[in-house]
Amino acid sequence: MSGAGSAVFSDSIVFESALVRIGAFRCAREYPQFGDTGPIQNDCFVFPRTAVKIEHERGAPFAANPNIVTFYNQAQLYRRHPISDRGDECDWFGVRRDIAREIAHTFDPGVGEKPFRIARGPCDSKTYLAQRRLFEQILGGEMRDPLEIEETAIYLLARVLRQAHPETEPQPLTARQRALSHEIECMLSGQFSEPLTLDGIGSRFGLSLFRLCRIFRAATGTPIHQYLMRLRVRHGLERIAEKPLSRVAVDLGFSHHSHFTMAFRREFGETPSRMRPRC
Repeated sequence: MSGAGSAVFSDSIVFESALVRIGAFRCAREYPQFGDTGPIQNDCFVFPRTAVKIEHERGAPFAANPNIVTFYNQAQLYRRHPISDRGDECDWFGVRRDIAREIAHTFDPGVGEKPFRIARGPCDSKTYLAQRRLFEQILGGEMRDPLEIEETAIYLLARVLRQAHPETEPQPLTARQRALSHEIECMLSGQFSEPLTLDGIGSRFGLSLFRLCRIFRAATGTPIHQYLMRLRVRHGLERIAEKPLSRVAVDLGFSHHSHFTMAFRREFGETPSRMRPRC
């Protein structure tokens, strides 16, 4: 979204990569430019935290509140009108245009150069909680792996667009797609300790990032990052009795043993140091 501001206006980036940007937009209703803070700077989907009336250029006004998700194309012009005493507070997720267009086309084949033909859609409780958890984990330093953040943002966009187009049924996987997922599993199994990226995996198997994430999740029931983390910590369970935790963490591809401990506890419910005497 647009940037710069004062004590009553901020638009801060909490995560940025070549694929995804995530930001926090805060605009108090007393801000002089509350009605028009300029055009949108990203193709993005937005989760409101407060209620505000939004009016896209040449569009009908609507209430944006925590029950819905809103969509904006880059350079979108719009105006806002206050509803909540707290003004406009929202968290936004920008996705690179080619990825956003591919995901949007899956659910709305009529999309053109711009990915979003709709201004808003419903947001169920699971999705709302997932985006808040992602945002808070990034802010709290709990989630640092770009692969996990990018994959989660892509999943969230697909999820909100599926809810906005409930008449569109996802296509079942083909035999070739299942075979590709198996090949990816084999690659992850042999290279789980290496620094892998979505771009790198997609290029290796000739898949776009959305198809990569969709095929793998549909075939295995698990996101790529979660699959990778489970491999790492389960291999770690075999090693913690033999080496210092700091050495095990580095060998498994973690940047610090605290990251290994966090992933280990998330998987097994206990820290590796507590598990060590039992191994």
